[in-house]
Amino acid sequence: MNNVLIIIDGILAKHFLERLCFENGLGYFFTIISPNALSIESSNTPFEIHHFDPTSRPRLELIMKDYKLAFIYMRDKFNTQKSYEALRSLDLNLEIDIMDFWGLSFEDKNCHIIDGRTTLTKRLVDYLPDIAKTAQYIGLGTGEIMDVKIPIGSIFAYRHISSIQQKRWRIVLIYRDSKINFVRPSFVLQPNDRILIVGDPIVLQNVFRIIKANEGQFPVPFGSNIFTLIDMVNMSEKTQILLIKTSLYLRQKTNAKKAFIRVINPTLNENYSLIKKLIDENENIIIDYKNTKFNIDKERIKNHDIGLFLTDTNHFEKFKKSFFELKIPILKVGEIDFEEVRQSVILSANESELENQANVIIDLSKQLNLSVNLHYYNPNIKDTSGIKEYFASLSKLYEKHININDKNDINPLLTLCDENNLLHFVFFEKKLLKSKIHRNLSVNLNKHYYKMSKNYQLFIPAD
Repeated sequence: MNNVLIIIDGILAKHFLERLCFENGLGYFFTIISPNALSIESSNTPFEIHHFDPTSRPRLELIMKDYKLAFIYMRDKFNTQKSYEALRSLDLNLEIDIMDFWGLSFEDKNCHIIDGRTTLTKRLVDYLPDIAKTAQYIGLGTGEIMDVKIPIGSIFAYRHISSIQQKRWRIVLIYRDSKINFVRPSFVLQPNDRILIVGDPIVLQNVFRIIKANEGQFPVPFGSNIFTLIDMVNMSEKTQILLIKTSLYLRQKTNAKKAFIRVINPTLNENYSLIKKLIDENENIIIDYKNTKFNIDKERIKNHDIGLFLTDTNHFEKFKKSFFELKIPILKVGEIDFEEVRQSVILSANESELENQANVIIDLSKQLNLSVNLHYYNPNIKDTSGIKEYFASLSKLYEKHININDKNDINPLLTLCDENNLLHFVFFEKKLLKSKIHRNLSVNLNKHYYKMSKNYQLFIPAD
């Protein structure tokens, strides 16, 4: 059996040993040295208790054996140092752990100092509101495991797990009503849920700030930056200008940190001069003289933490499958300057997809100061009170009015298809990858998005 030596005193001794009694099956025999009289009754944990001054080398020598580890946990700095010195003089290779409250330091590779001040302070800070709670004694203890409570108004509230982009981090458990819930893609997070997340400590700190923020976060949680790929040969000059202006406008109006613009097939025209001028002002605008193909580089999107990709109608349709696989929002430009857009529009009759992405829609609409209009169209559903109640709560949450049109006698596409000043939110589901023939037969309004192609359209990943 392995032997462990524990030198401990004061009220800490009794509490520590009582806690030790609850641990079963440790496979160790504990030798306890305490200057104070201790009375611990336990039939589960094998240990022996000695009462003497642990700074005395002769007394220590009488109980010395082949210890696997020695642990010193004392109230007084002098007694801690002297106990260590006496113990080390008896065994030069013994592993010694010391709980330190004073800033001790020993040039001893077999001595490990545990900073009690930092441990206690961290524990106390954890009780303060809106503080990231990280695991100290599990894994590396560097903050790669974190417990976060979702506040009311968080963009993570009312979101399906599958809709949350998790790059270099993962949600592994959800706590609700004192119960553990294992992660499922269809699980919907609620305010006051606690989630256990793991990943890169720096990334987790950013995720924590995002979860705690109430609004104005888009393109988060999909990413932090905007990316635009311009083909000067296969895009019209008007489209090129719209893409450039929209990218820079969204960088200014949203929470995006950077707007990356990559230009392929450079051509000498007025746009080229504009782009060259912008390059002098913005290092994130690059002319690619080597690549000539419109290539959606997934690795680049990932490395640049892209949360929004801008493109035009032709390239969206041509590379739709590749865009879908990115699992980030895709903004397709319309026919007018984005600054002229005045309202955002949602066309849907699917409550689950509305609940899944409503926070993103309202958050972005508020950042851009757009009115929000929900056209809830499904001739087979008569009672829309549930969805009205849900959006009413979101309206209060974001302090943003939401217009709800639930008239089932008129298809909203008939009145909206001639508009060109809308931001149309489309749930980017796999069904949209099918041909127009299959889509024309569907009552799913998402599948008829092409009928509103004159407008700016934001395709939000739904699968």
